[in-house]
Amino acid sequence: MVLEDESSDDNSSLPYMYSETSTDGLNQASYSIGARVRVPFSLEDPDYKGLELDLMSFCDKYGKPSERLVAFEGTMTRRRFLACAEPEGQNCGFVQWVDEQWPPTMENELLKLWSMVEESKSARVNDNLESALTIHHLTEEKNKLDADYDKAELVAGMKAEMAKKDAVTEKLQQKYELLCNLTSAQATVIQNLELKNMTEKELLSEARMNLELKNAEFTKFEEKLTQEKLELKFQVADLLKLKETHNEKKYMLELKISELMKAEEMLKGKIKGIQAILQN
Repeated sequence: MVLEDESSDDNSSLPYMYSETSTDGLNQASYSIGARVRVPFSLEDPDYKGLELDLMSFCDKYGKPSERLVAFEGTMTRRRFLACAEPEGQNCGFVQWVDEQWPPTMENELLKLWSMVEESKSARVNDNLESALTIHHLTEEKNKLDADYDKAELVAGMKAEMAKKDAVTEKLQQKYELLCNLTSAQATVIQNLELKNMTEKELLSEARMNLELKNAEFTKFEEKLTQEKLELKFQVADLLKLKETHNEKKYMLELKISELMKAEEMLKGKIKGIQAILQN
């Protein structure tokens, strides 16, 4: 784990510029303080370390494979990124993000946790300053006691002051343990947020897969209906042809019936003529 040294006098607390674009499905970002490019602080992750050889992502200056890192600062905490693999001092500042930005709710929680850590650091520094001032005052008082009291009284006074110093040291130890607990709680919250994010992604993937399956079934059903509709059209066409044929046959039968009726009338007329001749 790489943490910022409290005693350093760098400009890590100054505001830095941020820009982010998309390249080959990855988020690429650069961070700078003034004109100096800075790679974000990171922590060691056994599941994500070493050189990136699959994506063949090279830094701009050296053209070498980039190093896999996991961020550990501010709203970027636990986001994976690729950076120049050269050591500090030779590093060109190349940074390419693998994970997208966290949701706003998660970024707010990360800001709160880091604010608590910074407050704890500031309180510890203030306690150290107060302890230094106390020791300085005790030293001055010791010098005065050397001039006014004998050796026995001086020893007794020093023992009392040492007891006070031990009490102050115990308080500092308690505050340090509190800071360690806060850091552990922060790591637990980050892991829970990551687990929740992964669960939501899995649910969305499953829902999308179910939707695609239903869409495929609907497409097959639609194709089946289209085929049945086409078959119905052919059947209707055949029925219309049968109807036309039936109408033609019916028309021919009606013509034959009409001819037979005419022939019958003519035959009746001939019979009446023969009967009339026979009666005469």
